[in-house]
Amino acid sequence: EKNIPVLLGLLSIWNVSFLGYPARAILPYSQALEKFAPHIQQVSMESNGKGVSIDGMPLPYEAGEIDFGEPGTNGQHSFYQLIHQGRVIPCDFIGSAKSQQPIHLKGEVVSNHDELMSNFFAQPDALAFGKT
Repeated sequence: EKNIPVLLGLLSIWNVSFLGYPARAILPYSQALEKFAPHIQQVSMESNGKGVSIDGMPLPYEAGEIDFGEPGTNGQHSFYQLIHQGRVIPCDFIGSAKSQQPIHLKGEVVSNHDELMSNFFAQPDALAFGKT
């Protein structure tokens, strides 16, 4: 119950096989993780995106999800619109407590990381509780 990779794998199975959601968005709010979504695509979709069992028989259910994503603010100006307008796509939001490259401008009250994290918290909140 404390193994995050196992829990994420089980959520993937639940979302695809039982809830019928074919895709998952991976949304890291860190430019340092810009290649994370493509990495997960390769690892997950190449290994798990099959439609047959180990003995070659067609599966009677969906077995793999479509993984995609972009760093948070890039995605906000593209596919987030589709999700906000009602397309149900489970989303993994990934944020960091500290910036690897903090920028503090003279006279500015908040840092660039503070602004980024404001977006990070606002997007899932809007998806979960936005207008119908």
